Amino acid sequence: MDKNIMVLSDVDGVGSADITVLGSSGANGRAGKNGSKGDDGPKGQNCDCNWASGCDNCQNGEPGEAGGNGVDGSGGADGQPALPATFRIDELIGNVTVFSAGGNGGSGGDGGDGGDGGKGGAGGSSDSSGVHSCSKCSNGAAGAGGNGGNGGFGGNGGSGTNVTVTYASSGGSVVSGATAQSLPGTGGDGGDGGSSGGSPGANGNDGNSHGASSSFAITRD
Repeated sequence: MDKNIMVLSDVDGVGSADITVLGSSGANGRAGKNGSKGDDGPKGQNCDCNWASGCDNCQNGEPGEAGGNGVDGSGGADGQPALPATFRIDELIGNVTVFSAGGNGGSGGDGGDGGDGGKGGAGGSSDSSGVHSCSKCSNGAAGAGGNGGNGGFGGNGGSGTNVTVTYASSGGSVVSGATAQSLPGTGGDGGDGGSSGGSPGANGNDGNSHGASSSFAITRD
């Protein structure tokens, strides 16, 4: 048995492989939707003074509404394992490399941003008439910002497989096997918090594991 295995740094480094036996990469997670902005608070009633009857006092502006929270990103799918494969080459002309590995894990989706809090309504304005007067009222407080959504988790790498190759060669040409461990997906980024105190979401964790590399049984008749 002629077994020649070359280990590559990552699954994307297939290079000049002539035959590939690969698992499908996992789908990436979807990004979460952003939270909606809070409505602005209504303006307060103005002060209204009359020289004869006095003043109707103004009212403070009402607070703005809180922004909506961002939605969490969804997790990336696991990479698919490569399926077992068998090849026979009746007459090898030139060297051939067979590359095999499982699919990479999908990346987690980013979390949605929190919505900004609504602006506080303006306080009612001042007024005066004759000897009567009233001061301007206070503005309403801004609404709290929504929290950012959490990032989705990355998927795990898919496992390699067993590849069997039998070949005949009248010259010095050979078949070589090359493999690598598939990569786990990266976690998604947490969304930003909305203005006025929204908290950012947590980043998603990367996938837990690389996929096992493939093995080869290469035989020259």
